[in-house]
Order: sequence, then structure tokens, then C-alpha cells
Amino acid sequence: MKKSRFWIVLIVLICALAVAVPSTFAEEKTKITIWSMSRADLTFVEPYIKAYNETNTDGIELVLEIYTDNFFQAIDIAAATGGPDVIDLPNTVSVFSNYVGQGYYIPIDQYMTEEDKELWKDFRIEGITASNGELYYFPTVATTGRLIYNQDIFDRVGIENPPTTLSELVETARIITEKLSGEGIYGFAANFKSPTSALLRSMDFLMELSGGPCQGFDFAKGAYDFAPYKPFVEAYRTMFTEGIAFPGCESLDIDPLRTLFAAGKIGMYISWSHAEPGVYASQFPTDINWNGATVPIIDGAEKASQSVIGYHGYLITRDCKEPEKAWKAIKEVFYNPEYIQAYQEAGLGIVMNPEIAKGAGIPELLNGKEAFLMGPTDILWPAVPQEINSQAVLVEGENMYNTIFALILGEGEIESTLADLTTRYNAAYQKGIEQGIGNPIELPGFDPAQPNK
Repeated sequence: MKKSRFWIVLIVLICALAVAVPSTFAEEKTKITIWSMSRADLTFVEPYIKAYNETNTDGIELVLEIYTDNFFQAIDIAAATGGPDVIDLPNTVSVFSNYVGQGYYIPIDQYMTEEDKELWKDFRIEGITASNGELYYFPTVATTGRLIYNQDIFDRVGIENPPTTLSELVETARIITEKLSGEGIYGFAANFKSPTSALLRSMDFLMELSGGPCQGFDFAKGAYDFAPYKPFVEAYRTMFTEGIAFPGCESLDIDPLRTLFAAGKIGMYISWSHAEPGVYASQFPTDINWNGATVPIIDGAEKASQSVIGYHGYLITRDCKEPEKAWKAIKEVFYNPEYIQAYQEAGLGIVMNPEIAKGAGIPELLNGKEAFLMGPTDILWPAVPQEINSQAVLVEGENMYNTIFALILGEGEIESTLADLTTRYNAAYQKGIEQGIGNPIELPGFDPAQPNK
């Protein structure tokens, strides 16, 4: 009897163990840690992560960690000593370009289906999303430059439409200043406290859309050439030396400029497409009737395209133990077209992929301001040498932005200074190549209207 009871108990224990062991293993999940610096959209993102963690059948748990001021330092350390599974790319390509050459990221072609590749076929850009032909990520939302203008001021001085050329820009600014400067209202302004910040968001896009170089680099020639910048410099010099622009722009930062614009004191300026709608909806609320338009182009130029800065792409790092699972998770959540569309509809970013954008609603803050959405001339451009490796183009003397800013303020002769800038940049570029820290870039037949073809 005792033996019989013993065997009964043993069989029950074995059965219980058989049930419990698989259950225990089923509860073990693969954690995929994502580093991001996007605290502003955390309340939007968290429900999607929670829903995925609760419903996915692949045993994956996404863990989002937010870094703010120390994000870039954290990436530096992670690349050297170990870090997260995935990095949410901010709106700077340096997080990619600084470390892809070190083998810190895993290419994703191997995990993508043919359907994935078709959807993102125009996003394989060497130095931006790809390296040596291998794709590492694709950005989901983007920003670029737009002309910001006060329609109330335009109406007061009898101007119907925003300017489309540089000469129209100067003339529009002149009319506003001549008629309204007595009220402290001027036609144009720029945040020249930081020449790089001001010209990066304005001049670069204007030159590209005019069919010119990208940050001074001519991809077809494989060399720097600043001669095409002359019309831009002449137009801006006119506005900033003849009293047309808002006084004191040389020391004006972007937020004080926005404050003046919101108060109705500035007719036009150029800034980021992703930022200004939100700025005037919450940070500097205003009752003025304002809008955005495509940046003007050089007179006589044929409109080409302008570069965009993409972000919210997801890089899988070499520290990831389960890269295939990481890809599956970020694809199902962050690369999901419905998620990307909802992100735009919440007013958090502008969808970059035209196919996905077709199904995205217009956020409330862009009703009547559709010019801030990505358009057919807003396209990913290849990376210029200094974007791929800033240490490969160490220019002697002032950089392009400081040099051109000085010209705008009337310092120096335009043609000779631009020629010197060309010489200095090409010398630095060639030196970087000779030292083995830079690579020659040349794209014969490069078309500024179709830069990703």
C-alpha cells in the first residue's frame, strides 16, 4: 500500500513538473532595449510599446530608455564599451556616420522582405542610411526648410503671394520695410547669432532647390565649388546692409526672432518645417495670420529638389544578441505604416515616405498650412564629405557659414572670397583623403532634381 501511494505521489509530481517547466520557459522574454532622446513624444509612444509587449507571440519585450542632454555622450560610450540593442536616430546623421565604419551597426537587408524593400526602395542613400551598399535603417519622419511669412503684413502692403525667387524675396522685404518700419515692422530676419544655424536652415536648402551644390559640394564634379553662391550672397547682402532686414539680426537668436514674428514685427524668415507649426501653437502662441511656403530659388534657375533631414530611424547595434527579433519588433511597431501615419496625425512629425504619407491625415495644427508637409521636391540627398566624417574635412580658417555671413554683412569682395573658400575646402578634402580618414565622392551625372536616383 505504501509503495502504491509512493508511486502515485511520484507520478503526480512528474506531471506537475512537466506542466510547470514549459510554462516557466514561456514566461522568459527577449528584452530589446531602445535608446531614444525623444522625451516629447513619450506619451504617444508608450501605449504602442505596451500593446506590443502584451500581444506579441514571439516572446519579445521592448524596453524604451530616454536620454536627453547626455544622449550623444552615451552613444560614444556605448560604441566603445557596450550599449543598447537599438538606437532611435535623432535628426542628425552623425549618430550613424560616426560609428557605422566601426562596425557598430548591423545591416538590415538580410531581415527585410521583398515587400519591405519595395516600400523603402528610395531610401538607400550612401552615407545617410547605407554604407558600402548595405542598408542600416530608414528614417520615418523628416524636416527641411520653409519660408515663414506673415499674411497679415502681406495684406497690409498689397502683396498677394510669398516670393518664389531671390529677387522677389528682396523686393517683398523692401516693400514691407519701406511701408511699415515706422511701426517697428521689417521685411526679413535671420537668427545670425549663430551663422551656422541660420544658414544651415535657409541657404543650404535654397541653393539645392536652385540646382546648386549641397553645403558647397558638387557631387557631379566630386569637389567643392562655392562660385554658385554669389547670387545668394548678393541678395542677402542687399537686405542686411541696406536697412531692409530687422535691425540687430547679427546678434538675434532663433527664439527671440520667433517672439518678434509672433508679435507681428517680422514679415518673413526661413526655418525648419517640423518646428515652426508647433512653436506658434504652444511655445509662442500668436493671433497673427501666418503660413509657410517653399523657399525661393535663384533667379533663372530651374527648380530642382532640396535635402531633408530624416529622423526616427532605428539602428540595430552589434550589442544586440537577437538582431532578427529586434528587427521584427521595430518593424511591427515603429516601421508600421499605421504607426507612422498616426505619429503625423498627432502633430509630432511629418511622414517622409510618400507611399505611407498617402494614408496619413493632416494634423490639426497644419490645417491650412499644408506647405509644411513633405512635398515632391523634398528628397534625401547623399551625404557630403564633412557629414560622413567631420574630421576628414578640417578647413583652415573660417568655415563656410562664418565666411558667407561676413560677406552678407558687407565684409570683403564676394567672388574672390568664394574662390578662396573653394580652395580651402578642396585642400582640406584632399588632405583628408590622403590621410586615409576620408574617401573621394564623385557621382557622374548627378541630378539635383533626382538626387536619390
